[in-house]
Amino acid sequence: MTLVAMGLSLVGCGPLALLLPTSVGDIADLPPCVDDQCHCGDFLAQTQAQAVLDALPGDPYGLDGDGNGRACETLPAALPPMDPPGPPSSNPHLVLGNPSHAATSNPNNYLLERPQYVISYSRDRKILNWASWQLNANWLGSVNRQDDFRPDGSLPQGFYQVTPTDFRGSGYDRGHIVPSGDRTNTVRDNSATFLMTNIVPQTPENNRGPWRDLEEYGRDLVRQYNHDVHIFAGAYGQRGTVGSRGIVIPSRLWKILIVYDRLPDGRLGLGPDSQVIAVDMPNRNDLNADWRQYRTSVHRIEQATGYRFLADLPADLQERLKADPQP
Repeated sequence: MTLVAMGLSLVGCGPLALLLPTSVGDIADLPPCVDDQCHCGDFLAQTQAQAVLDALPGDPYGLDGDGNGRACETLPAALPPMDPPGPPSSNPHLVLGNPSHAATSNPNNYLLERPQYVISYSRDRKILNWASWQLNANWLGSVNRQDDFRPDGSLPQGFYQVTPTDFRGSGYDRGHIVPSGDRTNTVRDNSATFLMTNIVPQTPENNRGPWRDLEEYGRDLVRQYNHDVHIFAGAYGQRGTVGSRGIVIPSRLWKILIVYDRLPDGRLGLGPDSQVIAVDMPNRNDLNADWRQYRTSVHRIEQATGYRFLADLPADLQERLKADPQP
């Protein structure tokens, strides 16, 4: 059976490992940091940290600082409610949905739409929440990297426009979320990736190591295997700030690659056998060099961020694509 919606064609129907819950369901409900090392800055709400504390005997991550049985008590009590959905978008970079219902009415879930990509931006954190973009052969060419990092003048009044010099002396790279290498067809497209609203403070070992390798893998899917890829990526949590204006250093970076093939009529062929690659990795210097070690599920990224991905797809297909990491 084939379903058509929004131009989309749906085809066909570590060392702490012994401490982790043995139930697949239990692990699926815990944030991805439990596969590595959790800190209070990795959570957006106290309830998330409490779930980890309750699930792992002995508090291996030290989340209960005063021993009162409550984890990370300075965090907000719960995730904020999601904004109401807006009208359907015709933007091709939102064809698989708007995971936080970003709109121009919420300064901390502020929607910025460009021909090259779409982002949700946070005025208070001064970094993006997530980005969404399509990657196919039409976006790839031979244009050189422009390296023209600059403030984003499209932000509304009252938003601080982050500058390239805000990162100076911080020890952090100016890390792209939408990669420069994904937009090499024209100078304009490549230049758009250097707007500071697309940049987050990223450790050098992350930015130049597994994160870069994951970016290159996405392009290989297009160049070597002739696939199209829809990508969501973003950052969450907090490990301090850079600059005098308090630009948040995210504690985690995540990315979701949805791999598909174009149908003869130009629509996206997406079905239960489509490949989905979800990765959630720490924004630290001491991390594994292989991005595959940070594979997770879309569902667990939803648990960590409060977003909802692929919400416009049929429920059974959503569950299949969001399930445990595929081989």
